[in-house]
Amino acid sequence: MTVFGEGPGDRRERLRGILAALDAVDGGELEDARADADDGGDDGDDETTHGRRQKEVFYTEGTQKLLEARVELAEWSLPRAAKRLATQRATRADATRDERTETDAVVATTSRFQAQCSEIGDATRPLCGVRFYDGGKRAVSASWSGEVKRWSCDAGSGDLTCDLTIRATDHRITGVDAINKTATPGEDDLIATAHADGTAAVWAASDGSRRVEFRGHASRCGKVAFHPNDGKYIATAGFDATWRLWNVATGDELLCQEGHAKEVYDVAFHPDGSLAASVGLDAVGRVWDLRTGRSIAVLRGHVKQILSVDFSPNGYHLVTGSDDRTVRCWDLRKSAECAYTSAAHSGLVSCVKYEKTTSNGAFFASCSYDGTVNVYSGRDFALNARLGGSSGGAEVVNKLTGVDVAGDALVVSGFDKTLKLYTK
Repeated sequence: MTVFGEGPGDRRERLRGILAALDAVDGGELEDARADADDGGDDGDDETTHGRRQKEVFYTEGTQKLLEARVELAEWSLPRAAKRLATQRATRADATRDERTETDAVVATTSRFQAQCSEIGDATRPLCGVRFYDGGKRAVSASWSGEVKRWSCDAGSGDLTCDLTIRATDHRITGVDAINKTATPGEDDLIATAHADGTAAVWAASDGSRRVEFRGHASRCGKVAFHPNDGKYIATAGFDATWRLWNVATGDELLCQEGHAKEVYDVAFHPDGSLAASVGLDAVGRVWDLRTGRSIAVLRGHVKQILSVDFSPNGYHLVTGSDDRTVRCWDLRKSAECAYTSAAHSGLVSCVKYEKTTSNGAFFASCSYDGTVNVYSGRDFALNARLGGSSGGAEVVNKLTGVDVAGDALVVSGFDKTLKLYTK
């Protein structure tokens, strides 16, 4: 059926929306009464004769190294989860504190973000992403030319200074991340890159030397993320419809996780280290329990490919950004249902990131190909500030590819080959 004035593309989008609504209701499986009837049999033990679906657990047997990694992840994550929950209960039981007021006060300060500097991140190709680390004192950026740069960040003076350049690959870099090795004083911080040739690598942040290379994806990589367990593990998203977990020390592939129907574009870890979230071009997100390997939640609602995902430090919210120009917030306490949808961008949403250094996820930011950065409240998901944008028409819009926030600083990367630093 075609609505008046509706073209083929509009009809496809309407169909996607209808199918997404059906998936949200029945979990993606439609019962077939005829199949149940044809199953014959008067056996009362056959569940299908009563219109109920039989569920079969599917899994691939893992290796001993994966088992050891799962045990370590459980031992690392459970105490942190207990501590986080105890802190949240104590905060809510404290009559002298108003958590809502404190969060709103932090969010209100985001309207004071002002552009401080713009530095050239690459001379020839667009930047693909940027990440803060070391509490916002440093950042790393990567470009399609295959170069990675490390930056010293001074939020007080609003300066960005490049102090290291790494030639990572002759192919496009598709994702970048960095981690401060706080648990092992004196050890180098680490930088990770994923590449369009299907490889990924980890580099020493002190001198740019390559520590380890990861090979295994059958197609190009998407984004890359360090596990919060002091960078012992790393995850890569792949266009072979899998995401993979690796041991950084040895370079071993521990897990090749299937479950997506199309390319996996981004992966993120829960702050406790217990869960991972993956999103892809099938417009579906999945949340995985790293300790058991189970898919514990499916994020359905976006009608186009999902390009970014991030967990809130509070442990129960996560946010996704999509090519359908929306940002969706999900609540893990309520079976990962969509808690809020923001349509504040006019272009695809390329990156979403929570603030994690000075607040318990009080706010998060999204950037888009419309050239703007939006800042939202982490409590009620309301839009609080809009940064950037162009005044010269669509032809000069700077498509933004990455955003990150750390305390009073916010940094963005884009197609104009520059990094832009905003401070309050």
